[in-house]
Amino acid sequence: MSTKKLPTWVSVFIASVIIVGILAVAAVGGAAFFIYRHVNTSFTSSETAQVEFTQARARFEGQQPLIEIRHDDDPIIHRELVKDTAERQKLESLRVLAYDRHAGKLVRVSIPFWLLRMAPSKNLSFLNDNGIDVDSERVRLTLDDLERRGPGLLIDSKGRRGSLVLVWTE
Repeated sequence: MSTKKLPTWVSVFIASVIIVGILAVAAVGGAAFFIYRHVNTSFTSSETAQVEFTQARARFEGQQPLIEIRHDDDPIIHRELVKDTAERQKLESLRVLAYDRHAGKLVRVSIPFWLLRMAPSKNLSFLNDNGIDVDSERVRLTLDDLERRGPGLLIDSKGRRGSLVLVWTE
């Protein structure tokens, strides 16, 4: 009775494939759970969305947004709102409230600041998306800038087609 024994390298290869497979499943599951916990989408009427935006804006009454988006023009960063001191305030999250009137979709996003700090680039590049042509050298904004400014309103914008976007830090 002779039993065939697998070469050691085959056993190591099979174990490595199993471990990589388990890690891949864990990564996909973790990403799905993160999105489930931090992104909330609902379909709602324009009136309900307007009420939610009004309530969110009430927290920033009289506060100028750090980034002013004008249609058919480059965004303007109000650097005077960023303190020149090296002192930083610890921010917990970057929040986004967006409403697409045509789809009737209200999206709430909360990104923990620890996750933003782990990103390879410390520059905020969300302005380069969605057809907004930005001179990235002139409109450079970093996480350090946000932390020096402290919690507050970043963007309060209304799109040409009726979409609403509110971005703030807390």
